[in-house]
Amino acid sequence: MMKTIRIIRIALSLAILLVTAMLVWLGHSDTLAQYQLTLNLSSIVLGVLITWLIVTLLVGRVYCSSVCPIGTLQDIAAWLDKRLRNGGKGYYHFVFANDRIRYLTLLLVAVSMTADERYSGYVPRLLDPSRLFADCLNMHGLLGASIFGLLGSGVAIIILVGILWMAYRGGGRTFCNIICPVGTALGVVSRASLYHFDIDTDLCTGCNLCVQECKAQCINPNDHTIDLSRCVMCTNCAASCPNRAIKFTNTRKRLSTPLMQPTA
Repeated sequence: MMKTIRIIRIALSLAILLVTAMLVWLGHSDTLAQYQLTLNLSSIVLGVLITWLIVTLLVGRVYCSSVCPIGTLQDIAAWLDKRLRNGGKGYYHFVFANDRIRYLTLLLVAVSMTADERYSGYVPRLLDPSRLFADCLNMHGLLGASIFGLLGSGVAIIILVGILWMAYRGGGRTFCNIICPVGTALGVVSRASLYHFDIDTDLCTGCNLCVQECKAQCINPNDHTIDLSRCVMCTNCAASCPNRAIKFTNTRKRLSTPLMQPTA
């Protein structure tokens, strides 16, 4: 079941990526802003913003796994690396959250958006995924752009290449969970998501296949927990588990035996 859901998610994310790229390429960024969160956040379109916050509160960061164009591009880069370097097998490991950088970056973006309108867009353009993607592909706007516009697009392309290179070299969703302000904001909400992935410790054998497939690097194998603030709902963990120990549920499984308790 989870493998089928994973295939559907991948197909949906690729379709959205292609539509998004086409809209930006043709200069229809206004249409793009109807469903991309960061463009709506900058425009204070409360309806779409509130909708995505509610969706995240219900089922976690599905925006990051299926709608965000930069997220999908990172997945493509990581998939290529797995195929070329590791025979298609996962190679990730758990990494503790770097909350200091996450929240400082979010604060920087929030403060910059309150500045004078002449300067308020600079930081979001460098860090917000939808704006970054749009700046890289907006050929329609570049035709009549000034030297500063061309320079900005050049910087955006360099940043995007850096993000994809990091994903290609085993970083997975590092950008999403350390630097991206949208990922951090949605992560705050997803901590309390109603439905989420959880590990059933009665079924888990400690094979660590889920850890190796988790591109968010948020599954702690020592205490059998998933950091919901960083989980991007890619379903890789559940699809790779041979014992169906990872389930999409609205409950939280408690550690049931002393052997499963984390060591000091």
